[in-house]
Amino acid sequence: MRSRRSYLAGQAIIAVVVAAFLGLVGRLVYINAHDGPQLLARAKRQQRSEVPLHHRRGMIVDCRGRILSGTLLRKSAFMDPTVLPEKEDAVEAAAGTAARILGLEPGELSQGFLAAGDRRFLVLRRGITAEQEEHIKQAGIYGLGVFDEPYRVYPMDGLAGALVGFVAADGHGVNGLEYQCDAWLRGENGVKTIIRDARRKAFWLAEEGYRPARDGFHVVLTIDAEIQATVERELLAGVERFAAEGGVGIVMHPKTGAILAMANVPGFDPNDYGDYGASLYRNRAITDPYEPGSTFKPFVAAAALSEGVVKLGEVFDCEDGVWKDGRRVLHDHHPYGLLTFEDVVVKSSNIGMAKIGKRLGPERLHRALKAFGFGDKTGVDLSGEDPGMVQSLSRWSTYTTTSVPMGHEISVTPLQLTRAFCALANGGEMLQPFMIRAVLAADGRVVRDFSDPTPRSRAVPAKIAKTMKDKLLCAVVNRGTGKKAQLARYQVFGKTGTAQIAAAGGGGYKKERAYMASFIGAAPADDPQVVVLVAIRRPDPSIAYGGGAVAAPVVREILSHTLAYLDVAPDRATASLTPGGVWD
Repeated sequence: MRSRRSYLAGQAIIAVVVAAFLGLVGRLVYINAHDGPQLLARAKRQQRSEVPLHHRRGMIVDCRGRILSGTLLRKSAFMDPTVLPEKEDAVEAAAGTAARILGLEPGELSQGFLAAGDRRFLVLRRGITAEQEEHIKQAGIYGLGVFDEPYRVYPMDGLAGALVGFVAADGHGVNGLEYQCDAWLRGENGVKTIIRDARRKAFWLAEEGYRPARDGFHVVLTIDAEIQATVERELLAGVERFAAEGGVGIVMHPKTGAILAMANVPGFDPNDYGDYGASLYRNRAITDPYEPGSTFKPFVAAAALSEGVVKLGEVFDCEDGVWKDGRRVLHDHHPYGLLTFEDVVVKSSNIGMAKIGKRLGPERLHRALKAFGFGDKTGVDLSGEDPGMVQSLSRWSTYTTTSVPMGHEISVTPLQLTRAFCALANGGEMLQPFMIRAVLAADGRVVRDFSDPTPRSRAVPAKIAKTMKDKLLCAVVNRGTGKKAQLARYQVFGKTGTAQIAAAGGGGYKKERAYMASFIGAAPADDPQVVVLVAIRRPDPSIAYGGGAVAAPVVREILSHTLAYLDVAPDRATASLTPGGVWD
């Protein structure tokens, strides 16, 4: 009897155990079917972490490898909100600790964690201190950590700021070459997947989850930082000396089209771009056209020689400074009488140039303007270039053929004018100016090479260009309006310009005395190596406002330093030249 009771008890225990086991199995089956995917995903999130591997953005360097824009690493704080307990008080506690360490608002941080969704990597603060990094480590909050983040630096501060541009906090270029070359400069981030234990301690690197970062390419410019610094320094000194609104300076190699400097004053520092107004981000050398005034006269004179409508030594009656052309009255700044063709340019006679324009006629004059590239973009490898303005022949009035030779009824960018002057310096060839010399991979391998000469067109015959250089433009500096550009050891040639600033929207000129004072020149005359343009906007008329007085001395200083820096041999014996200067 006792054994039977024992048997039944044992059977009952077995039945209970089996029932319990079947219940557990059923529960497991239910959990696996109903909650399994969610739990597996949660376990995967807790056990595996994807850590981004940040690429380094490529550098922008000058023609000698000096860094204009580079990348450094800094410590930044991040959070993986997906590993936080799914309780609001736990999220708030983590947010409060992180906010206290990083100096952030706890409420905003908590809301950010809750709204993050499936985001595994939330940047909390960029550029943290070593003390903050240590506090984060001591906090022991799962998912809160520190990573090395690349950030953009400009070691030469504001040098060529409008040209180089800057990068936003997200690592994308938003202005200048940083924006234009973003596809080259920006690499690709990588990723590594870390396997963690129950304490969230990393103990394994998942091979299938590793993709290395690819650093960006480097962009090599034609700019020379030393020449760029000289232009910016001398241009700023000129702007301050004459209490001007601003200025632009360009240095170009006349035989290749390589741009050695392109400066804007006032400028800005890309390291702190947010401290400046957006108007300073603009590269005015290519975006802001203006009436060139007398700096335009050499191109019309060259066209007249080329077309055979004038000849050297021919005399023009400049009407003692006042000439009535129809109902229009033209004036010269000095009452000139009879002037040779050469002296019309040397002394910058408006009346003489107007008469030369009438000889050319509208068709030939218009054709010459286009041959020198005016009214069209230069094709420079910079974004935002303005084409300037040359009216179509159908829109020319009866006065256009006399206005254009004086540099009116036309607008040009500083780069267009510099390019055209290079043609007079190099024997008549039109070059395509360029700024980007090459693109290099991170290991130094050449990805793109832009240094080969580009296809060229001809503006005027070589003989005409040489005549303009030797017979007219050298005389402008030696005895004409450009005397303040003279150098003792180099023969400088060039042309001054003093143009009234046109009123916005057309319809004449500003009522106040607002001028653009400019000078474009080159040296040495026997083998030109650099062309320099300086245009200073709105100098104070009570001090001076003529191109010969305001801009020519700035060009002289830039040429003096640049020629010495490039070790260009002098083309004449040292002479005692006292810069003079007469009105343009």
